[in-house]
Amino acid sequence: MGTILDCEPALEPQLPCPDRRGALVRVLRVAGPLAVLCCGQAAADAVLEFSVGTLDGAGWRASEVSVALHRADSGRLAATLRAGRLELPAPVGVLQNVSAECPDLAVSAARFACRSLRLVPGDRAPDALRVITGRAEFLRDTGAISWELASTGAAALSFGGDLDADGWRLRLAGTAWPLETLASFSALLGRPLPALDGAIDVSVTARGAGELLEGAVFELRAAGLSGGNDAGTVAAEGLQLELRGSAWRADDSLAFDARGTIGAGEAYIEPVYTNLDSHPVRINVRGLMHADRLEVSRLVAVQEDVLHVDARGELQRTADAGWRLQAGRLRLPEATLPGAYTTFLQPFLAGTSLGDLETSGLLRGEIDFVDGAAEAAWLEFDGVNLDDRAARLAVYDLDGELGWAPTRAGGMTARARPADLRWSGGFIYGIPFGAARLRMDAYAGRWSLPAPVSIPVLDGALQIDQLEFGDFMAGDDDVVFEARLAPLSMRELSRALDWPPLSGRLSGTLPRLSYQDGVLSVGGDLSAEVFRGTVAVRNLRIERPLQPLARLQADVEFQGVELAELTEALSFGLMTGQLDGYVRGLEMIDWAPVAFDARIYTPPDSRARQRISQRAVDNIASIGGGGAGVLSTGFLRFFEDFSYAGFALGCRLERDVCRMSGLGAREDGYVILRGSGLPRIDVMGFARDVSWSALVGQLAGIMAAEDAEIR
Repeated sequence: MGTILDCEPALEPQLPCPDRRGALVRVLRVAGPLAVLCCGQAAADAVLEFSVGTLDGAGWRASEVSVALHRADSGRLAATLRAGRLELPAPVGVLQNVSAECPDLAVSAARFACRSLRLVPGDRAPDALRVITGRAEFLRDTGAISWELASTGAAALSFGGDLDADGWRLRLAGTAWPLETLASFSALLGRPLPALDGAIDVSVTARGAGELLEGAVFELRAAGLSGGNDAGTVAAEGLQLELRGSAWRADDSLAFDARGTIGAGEAYIEPVYTNLDSHPVRINVRGLMHADRLEVSRLVAVQEDVLHVDARGELQRTADAGWRLQAGRLRLPEATLPGAYTTFLQPFLAGTSLGDLETSGLLRGEIDFVDGAAEAAWLEFDGVNLDDRAARLAVYDLDGELGWAPTRAGGMTARARPADLRWSGGFIYGIPFGAARLRMDAYAGRWSLPAPVSIPVLDGALQIDQLEFGDFMAGDDDVVFEARLAPLSMRELSRALDWPPLSGRLSGTLPRLSYQDGVLSVGGDLSAEVFRGTVAVRNLRIERPLQPLARLQADVEFQGVELAELTEALSFGLMTGQLDGYVRGLEMIDWAPVAFDARIYTPPDSRARQRISQRAVDNIASIGGGGAGVLSTGFLRFFEDFSYAGFALGCRLERDVCRMSGLGAREDGYVILRGSGLPRIDVMGFARDVSWSALVGQLAGIMAAEDAEIR
């Protein structure tokens, strides 16, 4: 019959153990002699069972431990060990109901050995590690332990090692390990992991003493890695990964060196997407791991035809087990466009004026970090071309550099660098500009233009007298701009903007334009000369310029415009005289008018000769939805032009409907043009409310009916 024995702690001093063997070794030393005494040949059916309340060692603790010894049917000594609770270092943590079985325990004066060990790690173990088999051996004279274990599931994983008075050595190898099993490890790691499909080969060799790692070499290969998180912010498809490296003890720290390649597949980390088939990534990193600090002496990442990053830094462990960047430098020896733009810049610029560009050229740069914040930044342009697909802006052959440093008390740091940019040309909303150089000096938290700059615009020039902006990284986006427009040809401007050909020259001033909180405004009146008259723009305000759904508000007044030049340029039919007018409360969304109160008219006190051609009469009549007065029939069609006393046409736009008006009301309409002399002709308008879209289409049809000719 079986024998049950409770092993008391008092037995332990009777069997002294060599140093550094641990509590488990002491139990084996107790179990061995007892097994020989109680389970020998004379007691083939005997069973020895005993329990130990708690076993512990460096970094681990086992409780509710029991051991059973008996003779197997083969006649060999068999053993079973169970632990109700096993506490191991992170990330494994606590395991429940761990057991180990040995059907062929070999016991001698020199050693304990098991050639057919079966280990069940416990209830919380991943499915792929539910059962582990192998061998183990313990040398009684030295306390050395060696083992070779392997999982019995579909995944091939082996784990071997040696432990003696000099330290320990571990060997881990896995072949075609299915990564979907990583989801099972999330319980051990205490945090969710994205489920991944694919397979991995891994090899690790490590050595150390106690809890200290002396050195390690590892190699990892993975193929077909696919998966992502539930939120959809991280995803991978078909990744192919190779990683190898080593670690070794350096005084009281651990040095490491690793290098690898991601050579195929696709990856998405919101908002960045990259195709690794056409742009593989090579990574090399080395550094030192301290108890609460990580030094990265060099991190190099190269993505083919995209960018090259070279970084170093020091990270400090935080109270919440995270990391904070104490100091570092990130260098960009080369970023190739368009690859770097489409992969890393465009996702962050989406929705802005730079969110949809065709690009080429090279970028270089550098950012310094101190106490978790950027300390200085520098960006160099080398033959860069930026061309907006929406035709809002473009810059060609851009060279030079931009520098930045944070604002400190009393001004910027000494590391602030000037901005110096050069380009060969470009355009803004279809208006081309030529080659120029722009240099900005940094002082007292502001960048400013040290001297006026002239930028060619069509056949004229934009003379910039003042340009100043603040530290945008610190939230100061205030921009001040003052300039003068040297006379440029209206014909060239019309061609650039795809307008009907206009005559004359355009000039004016841009007084103190400022940009702050996303709003562009003008500190005074913006004035220009056109068709020998003057145009003044007041209260100009633009929200989100160069972005979708930009909103413009302004009041416009013009005076003394020569009608002959205007109507001839618009191919409207000839009118002579002068024209005044206004557009008040102008509001545009995405550069299309949505509201205004506009009126154009001939000044009542004008002494200019006022004549109008038959074609202009017909066009004005069609705009008003009516026709000529009662005297405009019959023989009047033989006259080429007529004298008129006054002209006025108004439109109040609201919700795509124009409320039309003229010189005054008459009967069921309104007078647009009042004739003078003989033969007299009046033009009436009868449509009070007109669709703005239809009116614009009608005007476009009038101007397209006959090509304009500038003389």
